[in-house]
Amino acid sequence: MQKQLKILVCVTTIILIGVSCSPQKKFASEFVSKSSKIKVMVLSPEIVYKNNLNTKIVDSLKITDEVIRDSLLWEQSVFFSHINDSLFIANYVLGYKTELAKYGIKIFDQESADSFFSEDSNAYLINIAQLEVEEEDYEYRDETEYYNYVYFHDHLFKAININTWFEINELNDDSISENMFYATNTITDDLNSSFDFNVFSEKVEYIYEVDSLTLPKIYEYTYLLGRIYATYTFDFMMNRYINKKQGTALKKEELLRYNPNTRTFFFAGENRFISMDE
Repeated sequence: MQKQLKILVCVTTIILIGVSCSPQKKFASEFVSKSSKIKVMVLSPEIVYKNNLNTKIVDSLKITDEVIRDSLLWEQSVFFSHINDSLFIANYVLGYKTELAKYGIKIFDQESADSFFSEDSNAYLINIAQLEVEEEDYEYRDETEYYNYVYFHDHLFKAININTWFEINELNDDSISENMFYATNTITDDLNSSFDFNVFSEKVEYIYEVDSLTLPKIYEYTYLLGRIYATYTFDFMMNRYINKKQGTALKKEELLRYNPNTRTFFFAGENRFISMDE
């Protein structure tokens, strides 16, 4: 179950009202037609920060020594001691670069820095500045209604929040006043369940199965997030192009997304990077 992940790359059931004939769509189309001329260099972090949010037991012990407290929280974590930072980052960056390449964007490795920094236009330095994993328990109530009676069952799931900070700079262009952005999504245990009314006993029976969160699922999820945030990056560059062309900045509710599969534009809503000023 992915609490906050609201969009997949292939999703197309988006309201297109107000975009199809707008001036912004014209500029967005111009940008897309030139996307093969974009160059990017992607920098990645060396470590993954980890934070156990399940602090009730440690808090009850009233431990004031931060080293001891952090050590206990680490030991109580289900996943932290098993997450390999290098593999986590590699999956994330692979997903990110793979999706960017689908737009026709040329991607430079850090080993090609001299060649990249010799570019004079349409070049972006993208720094995945920080990756953070938070572990917490997630309370979820599964409920339904039969004959005006509400039936429910409470679950306590394991959840992993993955937080990312991006720094995006366009070479030879100092007009970006804001270049730090944030994105977060969560994956949890998955639930398959049903409330069934037994006509013989006249009782509601609850049947469920929990597909527990595992380390391979977390690694797979990081790859997916890399892909999704690559689409956010392309949208950021596209909206920045629109701002330049029209001379004014788009409002948050006017920011656009582009689906390369259907070649359509739609309003981003919450499916975008979060400005550090928000």
